[in-house]
Order: sequence, then C-alpha cells, then structure tokens
Amino acid sequence: MIKITTDSTCDLSAQLLEQHHISVIPLGIVKGERLYRDGLDIRPADIAAHVDAGGDITKTNAVNIADYETLFREHIEKYDAIIHLNIGSGFSSCYQNACLAAEDYPNVRVIDSMNLSTGQGLVVLKACELARTAADLDELAETLRAFTEKVEASFLVDKLDYLVK
Repeated sequence: MIKITTDSTCDLSAQLLEQHHISVIPLGIVKGERLYRDGLDIRPADIAAHVDAGGDITKTNAVNIADYETLFREHIEKYDAIIHLNIGSGFSSCYQNACLAAEDYPNVRVIDSMNLSTGQGLVVLKACELARTAADLDELAETLRAFTEKVEASFLVDKLDYLVK
C-alpha cells in the first residue's frame, strides 16, 4: 500500500484528508515574533483577522529536513512506499528539504506539485486515485510529474488592499 503525504499548503478540507487518509505536515507561519504551525496553531481566518486589524502580512517558514525525516520514518514502517507532494519548488524550499530527507528512504518519492493551494490539492487527490492501483512506485511518480505540468491554478482576491500588502 502507498501512503500519500503532503504539506499544509494543499488547502484540502479535513473531510477530504480523512476520506483519502492523507497525512499533512504543516508549514510554519510567522506572525509578529511567533512561529505557528499552519492548520494546527493558526488558520487562514486568524491570519486574515490579523491583517484586517492592521497587522503585518504573515510569512511562511519551510518545513525543515528533520521534520520530513520524522514524517517519512513514521509512515514507512506501516506502508510499502510513500508519495510526498510538496508546494511548488518555485514558492518554497520545502521540496528541496523533502528531497534531502527522502535520500535515506528508498521507497519514498517526492513530487514537486509546481503549484500551491487548490492546484497542489488537485495533484494530491490525483495521487490518491492513482496509488490505489499503482503497481510500480517509479511509474506512479513519473505519471504524477507529468500530470503536474498540466495543472494551472489561479485565484481571485476579494480586497485590493491584500494585493498591496
């Protein structure tokens, strides 16, 4: 059985995460002087409320190599393999860190989603679908890499002052 893991920027609902047994590793969110774990200690509504109240825009902190190693170690004992899908490498060093952590695990493949938010979430859901019938880990990884090249996501901002910030 292949385990699908991702990071918190995929923005999938708790229902979808549970339904597909997807494990999520949180990125760090820096608000003021404090570091929060995305989706655990802080949620998008908290960030929006902070900015609406005049606070500075928050920043993200990439998941470090040690945290990826812990994630992979926890799941590789229970599954035959892991496919981990990251926020696009153009947005964060998470992909690079996950690749470095995966070097010690021959049955872990890290996929650059080349997206974030719903674009990344779409790739994660595709991985879940394909993993059910995949016979070969490397073939699955290559199929997902080809799929990511076809995914484009965009978003609308409902307040122009967010674009200024």
